[in-house]
Amino acid sequence: MPDRMSHSASERSGGLRALWNYLKLPDEVTDFERDYLRKVNKVGLLFFLAHPPVFVALAYFNDTGPLDAIWLSALVLSGPVIAHRTLSHPRAHAVVFGVTAMLMGGLLVHFGQGPVQIEMHFYFFVLLALLALYGNPMSIVAAAVTVAAHHAILWLVLPSSVFNYDAPFWVVAIHAAFVVLESTAACFVARNFFDNVIGLEKIVSARTEALNDRNAAMKLVLDNVEQGFVTMNRDSVISAEHSKVLETWFDDVEGGTPFAALLRQASPETATWFELGWDEVLAGFMPLELTLHQLPKSMKVGGRDLEIDYQPIGGEDFERMLVVITDATARVARERAEQIERELFSLFQKIVEDKAGVVEFYLEARELVAHITSADEANPAVLKRWIHTLKGNAGIYGLQSIADTCHDIETRMAEESALPSERELTDLGARWDEISNRLASLLGEQKQRIELDDEDYHGFLQAVVAGAPHEELAERVASWKYEPTRQRLARIAEQAKGIAERLGKGVDVELESNDVRLPAERYSSFWSAFVHVVRNAVDHGIEPANDREGSGKSATGHLKLVTRQEEGRVLVEISDDGRGIDWDEVRRVAALGGVPANSQDELHAAIFADGVTTRDAVSDLSGRGVGMGAVLAATEELGGQVSIDTATGEGTVVRFSLPAPQVQA
Repeated sequence: MPDRMSHSASERSGGLRALWNYLKLPDEVTDFERDYLRKVNKVGLLFFLAHPPVFVALAYFNDTGPLDAIWLSALVLSGPVIAHRTLSHPRAHAVVFGVTAMLMGGLLVHFGQGPVQIEMHFYFFVLLALLALYGNPMSIVAAAVTVAAHHAILWLVLPSSVFNYDAPFWVVAIHAAFVVLESTAACFVARNFFDNVIGLEKIVSARTEALNDRNAAMKLVLDNVEQGFVTMNRDSVISAEHSKVLETWFDDVEGGTPFAALLRQASPETATWFELGWDEVLAGFMPLELTLHQLPKSMKVGGRDLEIDYQPIGGEDFERMLVVITDATARVARERAEQIERELFSLFQKIVEDKAGVVEFYLEARELVAHITSADEANPAVLKRWIHTLKGNAGIYGLQSIADTCHDIETRMAEESALPSERELTDLGARWDEISNRLASLLGEQKQRIELDDEDYHGFLQAVVAGAPHEELAERVASWKYEPTRQRLARIAEQAKGIAERLGKGVDVELESNDVRLPAERYSSFWSAFVHVVRNAVDHGIEPANDREGSGKSATGHLKLVTRQEEGRVLVEISDDGRGIDWDEVRRVAALGGVPANSQDELHAAIFADGVTTRDAVSDLSGRGVGMGAVLAATEELGGQVSIDTATGEGTVVRFSLPAPQVQA
C-alpha cells in the first residue's frame, strides 16, 4: 500500500512538472522573438491607451461616474506603462498585459452597467483569445487568474459591478468554467504559436545546424576520397560541392564554372571533345547511354592518367549529372608495363627466329616515329602513309600498343580531317621510347654481317669447281653483302599467314626467290610498304573458306611471292587466287572521292590513290585507303613501276619492276 501511494505521488509530481514546463517558455529568447514581442507590446500598449476615452463615455451615458472612469483607468494603465519603461525582458510584458486586459474588462463591465452589461463580458473572452498572439501561456494563466479573482471578489462586495441582476453563485461558477475552457484552448494555441511560428528561428537554426553537420560529414568524405566527385546541371555547369582531390588536378575548381572550362585548364582538346559530345547528349536523338559513351573517358593532367565516368541522376530525363574522375595513373602504368613485357617477349621469340628482320623493323620503325613526331608541316597524305605503315609493321611484330596508338590517330585524322595533336604525337613517341630502349638492349650492337646458307655455299663451290671466270666469282662474292630475297620472302610469308589467321582464313604461300639479292638498307622502305599489298591480298583478295568452296576452290587460299632479275630489272610479284578486283566498285568509290576513273589506266591509278578503298568498314588491318599509295610512293622513290593483272574469280597479280643494284667486285 505505501509503495502504491508513493508511486501515485510520483506520477502526480511528474504530471505537474510536465504541465509547468509546458506553460513556462524556455529561458532563451531569440532575436526573432525579441523583435516580434517588441512590436506586439507596442501595439498592446497603444490598444490599452485607447480605453480611457471609451470608459469615460460609457460612464457618462450610464451615469456610473465619469471621474471614476478617469482615475480607475489611469490606475490600471500605470501597470503596462511602467512595464514598458522598466522591464527589459520582453516576455514579462505579456504577463503584465494579460492582467491589464482583464482589469480593463472589469472596468468595461462596471462602467457599462445597463441592459448590455452581460454582453460586455464578451470582452474577457475576446482578449483571452488575443493574448495567444504573445505565444506565452503564462500571459493567459495570469489573465485567467485575474478575471476569476475579479468576478469572485466583486460578486461578494459589489455584485452590480459584474451582473445586472441578482446572480447566484452557480452563475459565477459557469462564467469561471467558460474562462477555464477558453484559457486551456488559448494556452494550447499560444504554445503552438510559440513553437512553430515565434520559435521558427530555432527550428530553422536546428535544421540548418543539422544540415551543416551533414554537409560537414559529406565534406569530410569528399576531402578524403581519392576520386573526384562533382555534379553538373544540364548546362554542364558544375556545383560548388566537390572532392578536394580535384583541386590537386585542376588549378581553379569553382561552382558555376562550365565543366568544359575545367577540362580546358589541362587539355583544350578534351574540352572541345566534351562540348561536342554534350550537345549530342542534350539533343536526345540517340539513347543516353550511347551519347554518354561518346564523351571523353580519359585525359592527361600533369603526367597523370585520369579516367572520367558520367552517371545521370534521374535516368533519361536527368536534371543533374554526377561526374566521377579517377586517377588511373598507377593502373595504366602497370598495364602498360605488363603489355610491354608481353610485346618484348614476343619480339624476343622473333629475334631467335629472324634477328635480321627484327633489326630492320626496329631501324625503320625508329625512323618512321622520328618522321611522324617531328612532322609539324608534313604533307597530310605522306603523314598518313607513315602512320599506316608503322601501324601495319608494328602489328606484324606484335607491338600492339604502337599499332593501337597509330590506329587511334588515324581514326581521329579521318573523322576530323586534322593533323595529329601534340598530345597524340607525344604519346606515340613515349610508347615507342619505352619499347625501343628495351629492344635496343636485346638486339645488342649492330654490325654488318655476311650470311650464307647451304644453297649459297654449294652454288659458289660448284662455280669454282666448274672453272667459272674470276669476274663472275668476284661479282657473286660481292653480292653476298646484300640481303637474299629468299629470307625476305620467307619473312613476308610468315606475316601473310599471321594476317590470315587473324582474319580466320587459311592460306598457303609459295616462294620463288631465284637467288636474287638486294641491298637491305636501300630497299627497306619498299619492303616495309610491300606489307600493305600482302595485307590487301589476304584481306581483300582471298575469300572466306565457305565462299571459296562454293565457287569450286580449295578452302585454303594460295599466295605466291616471286623475285627474279630480267634485263637489268628486279621483278617482285605477289599473286593470289582470290576473287579478283571489282573494277565497277573501284569506279564507284573513286567517283565518291573525286578521283578520275573513266579509262582502264585511270582505274589502275585509282587503286593507288589515297582514300580509295572498297572496304565499307575500317579495321586495324585495312579500310583506310592509304596502304597502296604508300607502296606506290616507295616504288617510285626507287625508280620503279607497278602493274596489276586481275581476273574476276581467279585472282590478282601485282608486279613491281625495280632497277637492279649495280654489284661491283
